[in-house]
Amino acid sequence: MSRKIKYVYSDYLISQADKNPAVKGRASLTHNLIKSYGLLSHMERIRPVVANSSDLKGYHNADYVKQLNQYEDLSKIDKENVNDSFKYDPDDNEEDVLDDCLLSDSHGLCYDCPPWPGVKNYVYAIAGATMTACQELCKSSGSNKDIILNWCGGWHHAQKGKAAGFCYVNDIVLGILVLTTKFRRILYVDLDNHHGDGVEEAFATTRRVFCLSFHQMECGYYPGTGSLNDMGRENCLGYTANFPYKRGITGDKYRKYFKRIFSAVCQAFKPSVCVIQCGADVIVGDPLGGSNLIPEDLIECIRAILNYPVPCVFLGGGGYNMANSSRYWCQLTAAICQETLEDDIPADNENFLKYGPDYCLNIKRMPTLRDENKDEDLEEQAEWIEGNLKLYKVYPV
Repeated sequence: MSRKIKYVYSDYLISQADKNPAVKGRASLTHNLIKSYGLLSHMERIRPVVANSSDLKGYHNADYVKQLNQYEDLSKIDKENVNDSFKYDPDDNEEDVLDDCLLSDSHGLCYDCPPWPGVKNYVYAIAGATMTACQELCKSSGSNKDIILNWCGGWHHAQKGKAAGFCYVNDIVLGILVLTTKFRRILYVDLDNHHGDGVEEAFATTRRVFCLSFHQMECGYYPGTGSLNDMGRENCLGYTANFPYKRGITGDKYRKYFKRIFSAVCQAFKPSVCVIQCGADVIVGDPLGGSNLIPEDLIECIRAILNYPVPCVFLGGGGYNMANSSRYWCQLTAAICQETLEDDIPADNENFLKYGPDYCLNIKRMPTLRDENKDEDLEEQAEWIEGNLKLYKVYPV
């Protein structure tokens, strides 16, 4: 049976996603590249709803949601309209309008997560898009293996009561909570170069959600969590698996161990749906990354996931080399649609000049980047995870 591929999109969603100061303009860059390659014709469009305070309180603390609203009240009068006719002006200088507002360290709205005018609208748009994707899967029949893409989502660091790591809302947790209304066993796979600490914390004491994360972990590398020994809590030990690696990991090692561990987890847990966070900072050349991976490496891993016949939601996440992030997600979109793309960026792409100097889609490895990972260490980690699946008797709930 062929699988329907659906794409979460609206002009409003893109305009809001573009506003995050850490990834300003990235959402439109990605969408325009996907569009220029003609991939939209291979997917059904899903128009996302906008979440509200009640939706956010399904996971986030009421006082954190209130804090977001207070910043909104102190900001400029919001002139945005929630419809597709809204046009975002990238020249708006949004960073200087909250100078008189006190930053709230207790809620994380400072440092790497500064507030800005309209931050509430941004949060509600991001949360609503991922919740819409998950609601779409819940509406599907039991035999439907739909694949839904939302590259604007995937903000995995936000905690229950605070923003963190450029993440103002944990749309992933909110989406997974929607999926629990229909699906019994949910596998969350995090491929971001940073550990998905917020999602793992949210589901550390349930057997309904298995969290599997591959990420870089070294002294001083954010967020500093996700060790091999983090396996869940209380009576849910074994329902979390972390595979940390060091700087410079290469595709041959990454692909080998991802496919092996993913297969072992599926065999034990037998998920009925998958949520995959595809952070683009895992790609070589990211200023906040450190791997030597290229899109082809991750695409091979994604194909292993797609070979497991369950509905899937694919989300974005980190990615701070904007051009490479859009290249990566465009190539993932093509792979999921089973389409082959030309290496030359289409000249009619309105962001064509962003892809210089080579104007190519493919990304090359960095031959001078040293791989700090030893085969014996990675093998030991894989055996440890496989052993825990048996030791803690991970099974379908």
